[in-house]
Amino acid sequence: MTIAFRIEEVAAIDSTNEALRHRAAAGEPEGLVLRADTQHAGRGRRGRGWNSPPGNLYVSLLLRPDCAPAMGATVGFVAAIALGEVLRGLTPSPVLHKWPNDLLIGGAKMTGVLLEAGTQPAGKLDWLVLGMGVNIVSHPEAGLYPTTDLVASGGQPISPQELLQRFLTGFGPAYDTWCRSGFGAVRAAWLAHAAGIGERVVARLEREEIAGRFADLDPDGTLVMTLDGGRQRRIAAGDVFFPNPDSSNL
Repeated sequence: MTIAFRIEEVAAIDSTNEALRHRAAAGEPEGLVLRADTQHAGRGRRGRGWNSPPGNLYVSLLLRPDCAPAMGATVGFVAAIALGEVLRGLTPSPVLHKWPNDLLIGGAKMTGVLLEAGTQPAGKLDWLVLGMGVNIVSHPEAGLYPTTDLVASGGQPISPQELLQRFLTGFGPAYDTWCRSGFGAVRAAWLAHAAGIGERVVARLEREEIAGRFADLDPDGTLVMTLDGGRQRRIAAGDVFFPNPDSSNL
């Protein structure tokens, strides 16, 4: 199965994700790609705002994979793999995958992914909206993490339209592989460029903060952390920080 992507572009919108959520609920077939020059109410994970000035890429994809919601959550890793490959051809700085589905250039965050889904009465996914914000020419100065953009990292300038086309070229085949064989088929590709793997990390969860070594990634995308006492802890959702400023993964 190869998706025939249909790209729609608008000058301004509240949120590309919000627009596709409504289109999905109304029965829009998968493959719709909505790109905006700017967003007035862009969102990141956990309801955080996403600053959306002109010149960067703001896009959402409508997907309808035949799977359970837990598997659907791992499509963000597929997006990170595809976008990471594109960016490595555009900047001399190291491009790393940050769990669960962000990308870092030179240790600073330059892209984010937001997944939103609807389910069928039987519990399987009905639709999945994959939203991405990619900093090309500008980035916010404040946030949970250090931030950057492609040009600031020494990368080649590229239009949002061209970056989107290159991303879709790589994402389509990777998504096909994921649909056929699951996350296990792309897990090694994500780990090959994982930030913090083998290093000490801090995971900030909803009600606690824990520290340990980023030991592995489970077949379902869960982060496996080895705590100081040797016990393993599996993290399904949270914010990960790298406290060692000398780490090569920063």
